[in-house]
Amino acid sequence: MSGTLKLVVKIILWVIMGISIVLLGWFYFGPDVPGTKGTTLEEPVATNASLWWSYILFGLAVVITLGFSFLNIFKNPQALKRAAVSLVIIAALIVISYFLASDQILNMPGYEGNGNTPGVLKWVGTGLITTYLLSGIAVLAILYVEIAKLFK
Repeated sequence: MSGTLKLVVKIILWVIMGISIVLLGWFYFGPDVPGTKGTTLEEPVATNASLWWSYILFGLAVVITLGFSFLNIFKNPQALKRAAVSLVIIAALIVISYFLASDQILNMPGYEGNGNTPGVLKWVGTGLITTYLLSGIAVLAILYVEIAKLFK
């Protein structure tokens, strides 16, 4: 990376960190929404601005990550094969999770919301089971690497 580009990136990162620190200070030490002070629902005025800033940072991180990933894939055809294999494996895990998930209505006395439907429950279960499978795979991969190091 050239010296000028490094300087620009460094300045941008310092500006992002400065804005984050100012919003954090405003959130914790700033005023509260009128009428909420002293109640259990006390809310800082900066809540909305802080949430929007986090959405912006998250979106920026996603765009940069995907951008560099696609750039790498198109520069290196071998990476395209690995990416396709990874996507197929993840899709297979999601399909397996979907078939393992239950869509049985839950008995929740006093619940009046509309989230206790078979479709919602099926996808929530799919997300949970996928998370469990990926977590288990990650733990097994860590164990494999550590045990393999012992025998080298």
